[in-house]
Amino acid sequence: MRKRNKSVAAPREDLQAAISRVWPKGVMEMLFDPNESYFWDVYPKLGTSIQRLKGAQLLHEIEPEGRPVWYDESDPDEDPPDEPGASRSYHLFFVCPKGDISDYTISTEKRAGLDEDGPFGTVNGSGREGWSVSVSLLAPFAVIALSAMETYEDGSTIEPSMEPVIFNESGERIDPESHFKELRSEEALQVFLDLRARISDLLSKNGIAVLPEEEWRKPVPGLRADAGILLEVPGGPVRVLDALFFEAL
Repeated sequence: MRKRNKSVAAPREDLQAAISRVWPKGVMEMLFDPNESYFWDVYPKLGTSIQRLKGAQLLHEIEPEGRPVWYDESDPDEDPPDEPGASRSYHLFFVCPKGDISDYTISTEKRAGLDEDGPFGTVNGSGREGWSVSVSLLAPFAVIALSAMETYEDGSTIEPSMEPVIFNESGERIDPESHFKELRSEEALQVFLDLRARISDLLSKNGIAVLPEEEWRKPVPGLRADAGILLEVPGGPVRVLDALFFEAL
């Protein structure tokens, strides 16, 4: 007997209405002017409120306009950018608890210098875990996710991302919060969750709704991405997250 395919729930009505307004032709394009976004009307108050959060630190921001990218083997003083940098449809705040509760050390293997055939060596670094708070410029919605920012002794850095992906040895996705609890402690996780709740409250007071993961992972029927729009799965279904929070080359 043939099994029936489970139907996938549609995005909630306010999200469907926002996505239809933003992409009335059913095609995602990087044609909007970020400077005309509603976001800049709320940014001064929101940014100040985040900076003043008790027991927290606004460690980093990533603006919508992409910055040039140089690979590790390239010299920014001599070489042109390896990538022009992606433009984003969102603004990202990276917020950490104060103190050493979010700190960790790390090491990685890299080639020495700029020589592509040079020997590998260990490069040490440090990192901080925190919340990536991504606010869409297209509609008043936000996504909050655990992420990290790392700095290495050779001067290279890894910026926090909107949608960190962690896999186990079997290649299966791991829930970031469960992973954090396993590596740290339940008490440390609670400190992070309390901070997340306060950030959510600030966003709500500024008219921005925080999307739960089960909502932003839903596919948007009939919506497709134009060339240059970066999706989690190239050529795959467009999710709510992709429709409102995306990068484009």
